Amino acid sequence: QLSALPTRSSSALAVVGSSQQNTAHKQQQKHSRKAMDDDDAAEVALPLKVLVLGDPAVGKTAYVRRLVRGQGLLGEAGKQSVPSDCFKKGYKPSKGVDFALKEFEVDGRTARLQVWDASGEHARRGEVPDVYYQDAFGALLVYDITRPTTFDTVLDWKRDIDERMILPTGEAPPVLLVGAKCDLETASADTAELDRFCADNGFYGWFDVSAKTGFNVDTCARCLAEK
Repeated sequence: QLSALPTRSSSALAVVGSSQQNTAHKQQQKHSRKAMDDDDAAEVALPLKVLVLGDPAVGKTAYVRRLVRGQGLLGEAGKQSVPSDCFKKGYKPSKGVDFALKEFEVDGRTARLQVWDASGEHARRGEVPDVYYQDAFGALLVYDITRPTTFDTVLDWKRDIDERMILPTGEAPPVLLVGAKCDLETASADTAELDRFCADNGFYGWFDVSAKTGFNVDTCARCLAEK
């Protein structure tokens, strides 16, 4: 949640005394308003549109739900619990494009991530509407680490992102490679190989995440926000 904005007085101070007193009072009000406006500007959230892309059924929607609703919730005996709609076993295709909000503190400012999840009929590469890419600053490219074929398509997705997501600076958009469902995979990731893959193909970095346990869910999104 955004921090509360400074409270403005609903009634002006009474103007009393001589014209000198009135002038001093007006100057004081002017300085007070400027200070409050500066405080307001510092509290304004920085909006950042982030896309969540990848093949169908890789865990995009589960990740987004865990990010915005499930992080940091404690259940019985202090154990982390997840609301029933954050993680569901089995796969049921989402419909259309949806988005959710997640806020982080970055360098003393509030970054408000608008997390856009393209699923269902729009989840396949080449079928995501152009409007989805407009005004986006970065992306989470998700694959399922238990299904190697979903990793085989990430470079195709990356090319789509680079071609269709245009930043005002002209730079390539930051894209994180996200391996979902790491709670189902017992083998550890080859970190050196993934580092090389990301460096060779222009990824900002990579994370393994689990929507079920919450592992790296918050950290991954925060990394992109801090970029």
